[in-house]
Amino acid sequence: MTGSPNEEGAAEFLPEEEMEADARRPRVITVAFWLLIAAAVLWMPVAGGGDPAAGQTETQILAVYLVFAVRIRRSRWKARIAVTAAAVWLLVVLGSRAQGFTAPESPYGREYAVLDSMAVVLAATGVALLYGRHGTAYFRRRPR
Repeated sequence: MTGSPNEEGAAEFLPEEEMEADARRPRVITVAFWLLIAAAVLWMPVAGGGDPAAGQTETQILAVYLVFAVRIRRSRWKARIAVTAAAVWLLVVLGSRAQGFTAPESPYGREYAVLDSMAVVLAATGVALLYGRHGTAYFRRRPR
């Protein structure tokens, strides 16, 4: 929280009530972290979708997503970019399956569609919080 607003690249001053005491990170980063982790937990049973080859790729992308979601808490700006890319990939590939899960010929039930839809909402919200005002200030002020 050092630096004046006149310095180039200086972070905005965040009020103390919006910062966590232990790590000096905005609460929105912690909320975004937990939303991203919750989305990953909901996507775990959905990954694969009956196709073993696709399931392996989806599981690997999900693992990358989890690794970079954890690194976000340490203010790694590259992690923010990587988790965004992985989340978009998961949103497109796994999110599109929600409609297929509700089809009568699908081997999976509506439960998978609900899990998938909830994961999409959680991941999208988590990524949006990373790029909000406090999230951007947090990633700007920390060493890269």
